[in-house]
Amino acid sequence: TDGEKHIYEKLQAELTPTKLSVTDSSGGCGSMYVVEIEAECFRGLTRVKQTKMVNSLLKEELKEMHGMRVLCSV
Repeated sequence: TDGEKHIYEKLQAELTPTKLSVTDSSGGCGSMYVVEIEAECFRGLTRVKQTKMVNSLLKEELKEMHGMRVLCSV
């Protein structure tokens, strides 16, 4: 979807992940997403701080969503 593409491109540009997957889990309406991201910039950070980093980058997008599940790794 357009929402998946937008989120993917934003995270790719900001965090340069080694792996990234963005899936619209709401059936295509854009209200719920699952983001799986692996990035070196997460090294040494707690899972909470990793997730907060992603959420802060998508602050405006989150206002339009019902929710987002973020799975981070190094």
